[in-house]
Amino acid sequence: MYKWKVVPLCKEQLLDIKPEDVIPGGIFRTCDVYKSGGGYDKFPEICKNRLGRETSPKQFVVQLYGCHLKCPYCYVTENGVWGKPILYSLEELLNAFYTSGCEVFHLMGGSPALYLNYWSNIIDNLPFRYVFHSDLLLTEGYYNEDTLKAISMPNCLYAVNIKGVTPEDYERNTRCKLDDHMFWHNFDKIVEVGVPFYLTFTNPRMIFYDEFIEKLKYMYGNEIMKDSFIIDLIEYDATKAYTKEN
Repeated sequence: MYKWKVVPLCKEQLLDIKPEDVIPGGIFRTCDVYKSGGGYDKFPEICKNRLGRETSPKQFVVQLYGCHLKCPYCYVTENGVWGKPILYSLEELLNAFYTSGCEVFHLMGGSPALYLNYWSNIIDNLPFRYVFHSDLLLTEGYYNEDTLKAISMPNCLYAVNIKGVTPEDYERNTRCKLDDHMFWHNFDKIVEVGVPFYLTFTNPRMIFYDEFIEKLKYMYGNEIMKDSFIIDLIEYDATKAYTKEN
């Protein structure tokens, strides 16, 4: 039976998470996306537009181990990404979700799509009245078409986060080189399969942004930009606060 590698909330994160949002045990948390992260997350509105579902802005958050990037602004922090994981069965994960009272199951990282082949285990066992939400970065590895079909269910919605509008922009935001072939291969696949997604752009260089958007529209049509938005993150403040205190 597959076990999920879940990282507990670390000390740095707890500086910036309300105590009432921490689920007893300190492994999972809830997140009001309209209040957290500066209020930039538009998921409930997009979920209504895309899936026709009105959901509470409060999400149940599972934090998976590991990441293929080294983003300086990461609000999960290094300890939150690479902390000692606790192994959870599917049943244990779902039970924790049900007791949270949330409607949205948010599988987060790190890079949650490093576990993409196993997402369908959750989706197939999640009652249809709930929404499964996670994130794709297009550079975690080459996506498999059958895997993408398995996660493209009517109660699923994904944020595809563009970390850079040029290779240099990507490296500035992630401290990693862009695999351009992998990026566009995966973009093609999610469009071809019909994965339910919307785009977010993290801290793009605006002088190159418009050109990149025109390229996307040329390749995939104007609808590709529907519900998209920019996330302006530079550095996570809680990390600096923790460093000063310690």
